[in-house]
Amino acid sequence: MKAIRFAAPIPTYIATLAAGKISKRFHTGALACTRFGDIDRPALPTEHWVRIRTILGGICGSDLNVISLGASPSTSPFSSFPFVLGHENVGEVIAIGSEVTEVKVGERVTANPLLCCEPRGIVPRCEPCEQGHHSRCAHFTDGDIAPGMLIGTTRGLGGSWGEEFVAHESQVVPIPTGMSDEAAVLVEPFACSVHAVRENLPAAGERVLVIGAGSIGLLTIAAIRALAPAARVTALARYHAQSAHAARLGAAVVVPARGDYTAALAEAGGTRLLKPIIGKPVGVGGFDRTFVCIGGTRGMDDSMRVTRAGGTIVLLGNSSTMNGLDWTPLWLKELTVRGSLCYGSPAHGGAERGAFAESAALIASGRAPVAELLTHTFALGEYRRALDVARNKRGAESIKVAFRF
Repeated sequence: MKAIRFAAPIPTYIATLAAGKISKRFHTGALACTRFGDIDRPALPTEHWVRIRTILGGICGSDLNVISLGASPSTSPFSSFPFVLGHENVGEVIAIGSEVTEVKVGERVTANPLLCCEPRGIVPRCEPCEQGHHSRCAHFTDGDIAPGMLIGTTRGLGGSWGEEFVAHESQVVPIPTGMSDEAAVLVEPFACSVHAVRENLPAAGERVLVIGAGSIGLLTIAAIRALAPAARVTALARYHAQSAHAARLGAAVVVPARGDYTAALAEAGGTRLLKPIIGKPVGVGGFDRTFVCIGGTRGMDDSMRVTRAGGTIVLLGNSSTMNGLDWTPLWLKELTVRGSLCYGSPAHGGAERGAFAESAALIASGRAPVAELLTHTFALGEYRRALDVARNKRGAESIKVAFRF
């Protein structure tokens, strides 16, 4: 079958790293870590697994980070090579193991890609999994399958950047009748936002800032609008298309992230800026809660500057090393900084299977009108063009890009 897979033996890694500095096109190809071609179909690890024919496979910012070799080495123990990329998925079940009871051949589904205790056959389950916090699983390197946190980072399972992949029956979520494939491929990334918002739910009247208006930032705005409609949301957006989507999805104020926008951001949140002896302004007062949906130093720096004393900062962006960041506001203002990973969380609001199932229900009900965020689709063989468009947020006005099979 055709697929895009990633492997990083040291010589290939070094060569790809060097060539990538010349051109991003060298991050993929016959001699790179990321290659397109024919591979064997993945086998069912046990009789509790199903085979899924891919319909759509989304491109996530974390996938782009893997391809460009920008992912932190801290995540490498939670992967196994080679793996087929792609964890955002929509597909049709085409085969099931003999022990599968909850899934039928022919069903249109999306798979929760988290590879926690149950897919791994771990008995008894770890305490986080027992409590419903599946993204905190203690066994991402153990059990019936190779190490990895997600389908799309794990050897032997395939991924949604391939024609087929496999999933444990517990991971499979049927797509509601009437939901389009284009909306369904957003269930996985939207679940990340639903989890982050549910675990840090804004109260009525709170001033909330969302930093970044890529797909995760926009989906976070949609999650706040659906789950905390009485909160007042401000979005920090770099490009015009992002700003338009942010307003459509519920941001009351959109601040353009161009030039020196600190004063505009402070005004939107009620932050008073004080001038230090040298350096950037110091903020007093501001947003009650800030969701940082980009990586890098600037987003965290902005968040600490304009979040009020005692406020909360939630980090969804895949940040790693933050060079030159002044952490003084963290202790000076007694801020709480919380990380958010994937969608493992206890059941909320009647969603018996947690944030992933709640994400699907919110989209199906119309409370989260996110389908328009899928702006481009490409055949798998057009992967170079697809990746270029996914990176080129300004010129291509792309939000979410996916492979269509």
